[in-house]
Amino acid sequence: MRSSRILRGVVAVLTTALTTAAVGAVSATAASAAVNTSPAFLVVYNNNIENWLPSSCADGKIWDRLITYIKGRPLSPDIFTVQQVSNQTQLNALTQRLSDELPGTYAGQIAIASPGSMGYTSTCGKMKNQQTNAVVYRSDRFTYEDATRWRSDAPANYDAGTGGCQNLEPTRSSQDRVHNIAVRLHDKVANQDVSVASIHWPTNTWHGPKCADENIKEADEAMGRLGGDLKIVAGDANAEPDAAGWWNDAKADGYRDPIAEKCGSRNCSSAYDTNGSRRIDFLLVKSGGGFNNAGTINTSLTGGAYSDHLAVAAYVNY
Repeated sequence: MRSSRILRGVVAVLTTALTTAAVGAVSATAASAAVNTSPAFLVVYNNNIENWLPSSCADGKIWDRLITYIKGRPLSPDIFTVQQVSNQTQLNALTQRLSDELPGTYAGQIAIASPGSMGYTSTCGKMKNQQTNAVVYRSDRFTYEDATRWRSDAPANYDAGTGGCQNLEPTRSSQDRVHNIAVRLHDKVANQDVSVASIHWPTNTWHGPKCADENIKEADEAMGRLGGDLKIVAGDANAEPDAAGWWNDAKADGYRDPIAEKCGSRNCSSAYDTNGSRRIDFLLVKSGGGFNNAGTINTSLTGGAYSDHLAVAAYVNY
């Protein structure tokens, strides 16, 4: 009888050890990324997350797929700019999830903590009622220093698309999603300051592309207010590169576009489109030393759609 109890005890110990080892193996596979410890570059992602809707309301667009993709990459993001985040509560949930599931610890700064209503009435629409923008960063690598906020421009008579460009103030559908944010962070690894903007410019409903040139000018002015050794402007421009000459002016101001440099042209092929048949999501860098691993994260890489917008990413050199 005593021998039988001993045998059962040994089996139980072995079973526990094997189960623990198996769980460890699964965890290692699920989060194979490591933190970037190099002082030479930053891992930067940008995506319009479309309010991170639950699968029941996302029409097959499951944003979790992008997180799963990032888990499988060699390095987790140092900086992740997001657009159409719902509010501070959703940003907190996002930074907590990234901290739980990726190497590194994440924090964020939001443009407006509680944006105004977009006026949606359906159950799923209400989940997108509040929209604004945020900068997420690794708080174990960066120290937050300062922020600046501003609203994007549209024609003064935005219904007709006429008149001079001016800030698109809260309207019948709020449009707090055009409230941009830029932050200055101190990189403790590289001992450098980096300024990062998350932008969302007005859609064509407001004739926003007509003011794209003014909007890149204001983004650059925000970068100037913050300073920094490296400047990154990323987000949903709702304007293709040739709209109002904004892309050319950004280049003249010293910004580089890693996707354009990869495809060899301002107007890339459809393989680089980020929203339907348009390339309207950008990651622009000023004062940087070039890029590596730049890419558009298409749905074949993530195993399915994850947002109305495709993410862009690059290793950005100091």
